Amino acid sequence: MFDPSVFDNLKVVMEGDIYELDLLGMIKVVGRSDIVDLANMSRSFKMELTKDKNIFGHIQLSSDIENISGELLHKINSPGCIAQIKFTKPLQNHTTLIVEVEQWQSKLQHVWPHRQIIMKVVNTFSGDDQDFVTAEIVFDRLIYEENIDDLREMVNVLVTCL
Repeated sequence: MFDPSVFDNLKVVMEGDIYELDLLGMIKVVGRSDIVDLANMSRSFKMELTKDKNIFGHIQLSSDIENISGELLHKINSPGCIAQIKFTKPLQNHTTLIVEVEQWQSKLQHVWPHRQIIMKVVNTFSGDDQDFVTAEIVFDRLIYEENIDDLREMVNVLVTCL
């Protein structure tokens, strides 16, 4: 019988919670990717969601070769995954770029008080020539199966931030 990996178990719970919120009409799932990268032997699963198509939240779960092979070969006792959360929103007013970025960072820091937040301004060169600001919430630890409730809470807080 197939024994699912830690990555698979965490992915199923995260995906199920997000689609449940979508079914309840609390959010809209607008993107999903499930990647096995054979070049560096890693896996990643990402979902993109929004409430109002103004701010987009991205949550990604990934596992590297060290954790995947360690789990499959029974070389590590506690394999884990990396969780990443990112938000993207268009800049409203280019003349107050710094003020707008600082205000948004302050709001996010209030919700995620013990996390480092990396802010970036990105320009797209499409027909819109729209500027976006992204905020990445940094987690400095792996997520293990016994931390599955932490992952569920990350999803809930991500939705709150939207």
